Amino acid sequence: MNATDQRYQMLIGGLWMDAAAGEWLPSFDPKTARPWAQIPRGRQADVEAAVQAAHAAFTSEPWRGMTQTARGHLLRRLGELITRDAERLAQLETRDNGKLLSEMRAQVNYVPQWFHYFGGLADKIQGAVIPIDKPDMFNFTRHEPYGVVAAITAWNSPLLLAAYKLAPALAAGNTVVLKPSEHTSVSTLAFARLVEEAGFPAGVVNVVTGTGDEVGKPLVAHPLIRKIAFGRQVAQYRLRRCEYRECGEWRHLRHLRRQRPDLRRRFAATVAADHP
Repeated sequence: MNATDQRYQMLIGGLWMDAAAGEWLPSFDPKTARPWAQIPRGRQADVEAAVQAAHAAFTSEPWRGMTQTARGHLLRRLGELITRDAERLAQLETRDNGKLLSEMRAQVNYVPQWFHYFGGLADKIQGAVIPIDKPDMFNFTRHEPYGVVAAITAWNSPLLLAAYKLAPALAAGNTVVLKPSEHTSVSTLAFARLVEEAGFPAGVVNVVTGTGDEVGKPLVAHPLIRKIAFGRQVAQYRLRRCEYRECGEWRHLRHLRRQRPDLRRRFAATVAADHP
């Protein structure tokens, strides 16, 4: 099989599969402007399957019953596997997004640090005992995972952006549906193989590929999604009020939960609609 015939599959519920509709999207080599691989063109049915798989994994004994220390071990193991395959992953990223190989090598070799750090943090997530003025009551807090997290990454640094989102989410005990950019999905699909090799239970990490309208939009609108992590390209997934108003899809807004935008090196501000 030559390079232009390479087809990659999505990871849903521990199974590698094509899109339910059997459709594909070309991945273009920026150097030659020619397709070099094909990724599944996911749609709402694939999103539904991935979210349901993530929800099932979140409530299942293999993940829910896993100790925090064991979760940390899996994260550190994943970091080791990324280090082992760093050159291959960097080559894939450069082939997909056209950035300098030196930059991609530096990024991919930095990615394991995120999984090592949060792997060490996994069993140090603590609550607190809070003193109150009622002697017959015991008051305390504990931190619990949200559930299913939607993680949406941009084209320019797929694995680094994925690490920013996956490492803390998994360390806290969440499960994830990851949607990479349809322009640069190959390295993320290769990374998902390492997630599987590291020993994460089926359904804890799922990867669905496709466009923003066909995958990103139904993903963030799904009622089982409890938290959304995304980059600065949030507009393409139509999360803004004005775009929902234009589309007549206000019903989706009630499903939006906590959001974690990637706004590093930016001065973020929230402006109300009635601001003068």
